[in-house]
Amino acid sequence: MINILDYGASGDGLTLNTGSFCKAIAAAKASGEAVLVPAGCFLTGTIDLQGVSLHLEKGAVIKGSPNREDYPIMPFHHNELGDLQALIVCLEGEDVIIDGDGVIDLNGSSFFDFSRPIIPESRVEMTQSQLEECTVEREWRPTQSIFFYKVKKLTMRDVTVLDAPCWTITVAECVNVKLTGMNIDTNLRVPNDDGIHISSCDDVIISGCNISSGDDCIAVSGITNWAKPCENLVISDCILRSCSKALVLGYIYSHVRNVAINNIIIKGSNRGLTFMCNDKGGLVENVRASNLLIDTRIQAGNWWGNGEPIFFMGVEHDSHIPPEQNPHRDTPANFRNITVQNAFCICENAAGAVGTGDNFENVLLRDITVQMKDSENLTLKGHTFDIAPSPCICEVPENTGVYVKSAGGLSLEKVRVLPFHGTEQKILVE
Repeated sequence: MINILDYGASGDGLTLNTGSFCKAIAAAKASGEAVLVPAGCFLTGTIDLQGVSLHLEKGAVIKGSPNREDYPIMPFHHNELGDLQALIVCLEGEDVIIDGDGVIDLNGSSFFDFSRPIIPESRVEMTQSQLEECTVEREWRPTQSIFFYKVKKLTMRDVTVLDAPCWTITVAECVNVKLTGMNIDTNLRVPNDDGIHISSCDDVIISGCNISSGDDCIAVSGITNWAKPCENLVISDCILRSCSKALVLGYIYSHVRNVAINNIIIKGSNRGLTFMCNDKGGLVENVRASNLLIDTRIQAGNWWGNGEPIFFMGVEHDSHIPPEQNPHRDTPANFRNITVQNAFCICENAAGAVGTGDNFENVLLRDITVQMKDSENLTLKGHTFDIAPSPCICEVPENTGVYVKSAGGLSLEKVRVLPFHGTEQKILVE
């Protein structure tokens, strides 16, 4: 391996090591070896891997610079986030590995002012504890943190990733991806700090990961290329905690298909397992999710979700996507051949689905138990489903544990809602 110390790196946590990483990567690329990061704290700006692997020894910390000038604009434009500025980047490559027992500290907190909460409209004045659940202000931040694009055979394993300023790990249009044994822990007040975002990829395994994030823990979409499906994924044995959606399939015009989800624990999230797409061309199909333990709570801030444990949303999106990005996908159904089974939900809002009447086909909820619990924040948001980015509002009738509205083609089998404070909770299909 090529040791960054041999190229002038200093692990004192103060010296900027961007140049040393660049030299070590060039040497590794020439020799076909990986780059070794030994014990120490190595402050750096953007690391362009150029298809080279990275190994972090125990005690090694790669720490992101707090300075904007250390994040140059890379040659990729993101459909939603714009110019690519990231800490670790790999644009194309083959057999790329980031592994080891070390830490990648993205230093995202340095880009935010935690004394300035972004306060959403509320029915009542917020308490101090509720204000501390709100997102916070920023002047600038890197638009991505760890970004892979068109990499063939990508592996990340065992590494701990901390404190993302924006999306933590983004994998876009890659093939043969394995993300295993990862520990991802970001600040719960930072908006858009998704744990893992998989976009338009093929053949993906996410397993044994523990993820805590302000935004989605695991998101599967086509956001970097609306025309290209994201397909053939296995997501298993993960523990997820999010102020937004813990695990979400689909978004706007995404096409997501062939997904197996198994043995997932969701803790204290604003929304649990989520399926969503624009009713004008989005599609999620061929999904099997089983063995789920889901705990949700309503977050006080302006996060997506209102405590729904399992939720399908197929309505018109207020997306603001330029017309040239619309793939004009002709699909009569937005959700097709999907089964969610063997789930126990402890939640502050109903499980449910909202559609347009006929955009569900062969969707089944089977062996689902819903147990409602008290909510400190229900008065802030009321009995509603959050169907953003649609501008519409969906009211949820009181004493309802499962609510299905305009979702013909969705079936319930062995679904039960336990009494709450001695009151029977309804399963309501409209």
